[in-house]
Amino acid sequence: MSFLRNLLFGKYLIITNTVSCGVMMGVGDVIQQRREQWKHRSFRSPEEIDNTINDKFTLTITQCTTSFMAEDESNKRLVTLANRLDDSGNNHDVVRTRNMTAIGFMQGPFHHYFYLFLDRFLPGKSVTSVIKKTFVDQIVGSPTCLAIFFFGHEMLEQGDPREINAGVMDKVIETYKVDCCFWPPAQLINFLFVPMQYRVIYINLMNVFYNVFLSYTKYVSN
Repeated sequence: MSFLRNLLFGKYLIITNTVSCGVMMGVGDVIQQRREQWKHRSFRSPEEIDNTINDKFTLTITQCTTSFMAEDESNKRLVTLANRLDDSGNNHDVVRTRNMTAIGFMQGPFHHYFYLFLDRFLPGKSVTSVIKKTFVDQIVGSPTCLAIFFFGHEMLEQGDPREINAGVMDKVIETYKVDCCFWPPAQLINFLFVPMQYRVIYINLMNVFYNVFLSYTKYVSN
């Protein structure tokens, strides 16, 4: 067990940090999508429910009138199509989770080297050192990670730097406001109590909660 720990948090620490960052980013998106699906099922307006019922009724009448000669096959198609209508809010967007995971893999190496730099540049756990680390992290690390997140997504989705949405910078700024509330307390705990080799893992675990918000900001919020 100690041999495995030495590999994961010693010789191959950068791989551990990178993989865990990607995985936790994907987990955050999965949680957010489940929240969206639950909200879709639980808080649909009366108009949406009426539209779904009308769609199913229209589908049933159309299928029955055009396929009455093939009764068994028609019934199978009716069940399949009706289920698709009913489950329209339950489908998981695999591409979205894949992109979130890919962004995590991009952020992993930055996290790894950035926190190594912080510990070498500002060593120790004194109050002054911890406050300075938290400050540098907030003015350098957080904006960098948000830029990787939003611009990386645009690159994955658009494929052309010239087509990057002009509104991305606005989202970076708005998200950074929330970032300033969430991360400083989390990082104070990190720099005070977490050993250096486990700091990125701690950040990635905290990112599960924060990535739910990022996923919402990227894919749901206008």
